[in-house]
Amino acid sequence: MGGGIAGAALLRGLLQYPHLVVDMYESRPSFREEGPGISLSPSTELALQAINPALEVCLNRAGAVYGPMELRVASGSHTGRKVDIASLGTPSKKSVDNDAFLAQMLSGVSRRMLHTNTRLSSIQKTTEGDILLTFDDGTQKVYDVVVGADGVHGMVRSHVVGPNDPAGYPTPSGIWGLPIKVPIARARQMMGSHFLDPQNPRQVVWLGEGTMMQHDILSNGREVQIVLYAMIGDTEEEFSWARLFTPEEMEQMFCGSTPQACRGMVRLVQSHYTVQVAGMCQMQHVHTPTYASSNACLIGEAAHTLFPMQNIGTNLALEQALIISTMLGRTMSKAEIPAALQAFDQVCRPRAEAVAQDTFELADVLTGRDPGAGLDPVLIGERLGWKWSYMHNGFDVEAARAEAWEAMNQGLGMGGTW
Repeated sequence: MGGGIAGAALLRGLLQYPHLVVDMYESRPSFREEGPGISLSPSTELALQAINPALEVCLNRAGAVYGPMELRVASGSHTGRKVDIASLGTPSKKSVDNDAFLAQMLSGVSRRMLHTNTRLSSIQKTTEGDILLTFDDGTQKVYDVVVGADGVHGMVRSHVVGPNDPAGYPTPSGIWGLPIKVPIARARQMMGSHFLDPQNPRQVVWLGEGTMMQHDILSNGREVQIVLYAMIGDTEEEFSWARLFTPEEMEQMFCGSTPQACRGMVRLVQSHYTVQVAGMCQMQHVHTPTYASSNACLIGEAAHTLFPMQNIGTNLALEQALIISTMLGRTMSKAEIPAALQAFDQVCRPRAEAVAQDTFELADVLTGRDPGAGLDPVLIGERLGWKWSYMHNGFDVEAARAEAWEAMNQGLGMGGTW
């Protein structure tokens, strides 16, 4: 369930196993990925290749741009200075437009497997142990296993964790985000050309007073992605998902970020939304006791929510798509599915839960609100420390697959290694 990048990666992974029959469902009229474009670390790129080698070709066809990442201070006496993240082992990344990448991932996939306008109304376990999906139009389908990649508000999450578990109902974090894309010529006109050189592309993140601003070059140098985040603190139920801001409110939120690139980003957003600016709220991470039941599991934002720092969430989702597709590809009967899902949970959940918690703990550091660091670039680098490195470099493809293989063997009462 879910027609975004996580679901598409899982689909492409499962299609490598001819004994599996796979369908992908999306509630909206078309397959698309919400939110900003994505940046893949080298370890995530290896995971992508391991899911299906053709996905590396998809990445390049979507116009992915390779370059380093920088953190810079946007406010106060240290404005413009870089935070030393090279010493933390932060690698260069490939940045790509999410919808372009998704389109390439689904190119060539049989239309019979892809189902849009299919909003799920209920999930039930049958007396035979299968899963019965009922859709809003009354259609029903029965499956041996369901993987939820349908986001934090998706129905699969409450089915897996249980309808009465608080983890099934995440709450607003008070962190609001807004992504836009503009032609690079217009971005250079408003932001200046120093940080927007197609011959020297880089992802730059500006740390302000309760704000974080990011820009990347995408689409083989033709477009610039801009993402603005502000910690406002609104967690009322009425603001739980989306909120409209006036251009004046946007100006006030980011007025402390003074570099030309930052002022230009604000003006570009204001010109894009001339009357009201649509912000999306990031959900607060809630500890999730399990990512799997006997025949359903969760990946990506269906499993966890994170503070939106350098697309760590998408990187985790692709790691998880690799492990669950590998484990399900190994199953030869329905009886082996529970062992496959429990192996996935055993390997993927501890890392994902730790990273999710770390991102919110570091949110104050990356928005200048940590009392011990403020907007001092040296102190920010010290605060990020090993947690930053673990987020970006903590996944070993072969070690994770070997661990999952062994865990599934134990579940099946078998021996042998990956």
